[in-house]
Amino acid sequence: MEKDIWTERPNLFEPNVYISMVVKLEGALLQEEVCRAVAAAYAANEATLSRVVLKTDGRACYEKMQRTGCKIYVDCRDWQDTLRESEKRPFDLSAGELVRTYICSGVSETTLFVHVHHLAGDGKSVLILIEDIVNSLAGKPVSYKPMVCVDGELLAGKTRLPFIIRCLTQWANRSWSRVGAAFSWKEYYAIHQSYWESRSSKITVKTYSVGEIKARCRNGMTLNSWLITDLLREHPQWSVVGIPVSIREDNRAMSNQTSGIEINYRYRSERTFEENLACVHKKIYKKLRDARSKYFVLLFLTQINPSLMDGILMETHGLYHNRITAKMADIMSYTPRRGRDIGVTNLMRIEFPCEYEQFRIADILFIPPKVSYAKRVIGIVSIGDRLNVSRHGMEE
Repeated sequence: MEKDIWTERPNLFEPNVYISMVVKLEGALLQEEVCRAVAAAYAANEATLSRVVLKTDGRACYEKMQRTGCKIYVDCRDWQDTLRESEKRPFDLSAGELVRTYICSGVSETTLFVHVHHLAGDGKSVLILIEDIVNSLAGKPVSYKPMVCVDGELLAGKTRLPFIIRCLTQWANRSWSRVGAAFSWKEYYAIHQSYWESRSSKITVKTYSVGEIKARCRNGMTLNSWLITDLLREHPQWSVVGIPVSIREDNRAMSNQTSGIEINYRYRSERTFEENLACVHKKIYKKLRDARSKYFVLLFLTQINPSLMDGILMETHGLYHNRITAKMADIMSYTPRRGRDIGVTNLMRIEFPCEYEQFRIADILFIPPKVSYAKRVIGIVSIGDRLNVSRHGMEE
């Protein structure tokens, strides 16, 4: 059965759209057991049993396969070295390669480096995959989970796009139908090669105490608001912050169920940190309470011709050009002039147990994708009292 790709479509031709997680397990685990557990997790999710089919008319869809195309490797290099090697190899999406798991087994510690194409799901999806791995390692049953693809039908009744935006998408689609093209896997590989031939990721990590930050969050302020305010204080030249927002409704599917909001705020040095924090917090929750803001990105993407979205990414990375893709790239913040100063993704505290009979999850690190519409990205996840913050930068 095929499932059309709509709101995930920007991830198809985005060349730096890889989610990474590093998981440290303490305990005596055999390498063969870990490989078996990863394979069991792949078999338990429709996302990791699917391949991407790119149609000649420009449509793309997920197609379920009998066996997974996702990969398992034994690799004991430093995870940053593994990341820099893996990111330069394009995922073979047409063969179902949506995830690569690298396993480094020691006497009393095992490290998993999970490298995931965004088409396999969002950050929460990667945590679902990791939970399946550790449950399988612990001898617990792992249930099968079908994909939940976000499309116009699922979003029906949430809200409507503003009239001016509906006019814009109609103009763009109508214009594209006259001059546009349908791209193929040839262009998919070309954009990846062009992007990565002179770049590599650079990750820096900072660890906080959850308890200490909570103690500073008064009057209902959240950890996320505090961390964003702290970043804006550290970089007063930044003002545009993108924040992914989960729209999951009672399901544990590996899939992209994330929208996004944007706030504009420049740190005011004449105010106290607490006063700046209150302003940031207010702006975030004003957007979250507004359905039009919360669902805007997803609704917008359901209205864009899929091959036009591919053309916008090709335009962004210099492999294609016409006036429609150029205009839309600017409107959608895929240009340096309009790009967000920073994107902040907080997966919060991991919700599944960390202690098992034979092992424990000692630490976890989340590295978000360095997407083209954000100049910088930050990934946050907490385990116990540890809150790990990663900055995903690029070296050229």
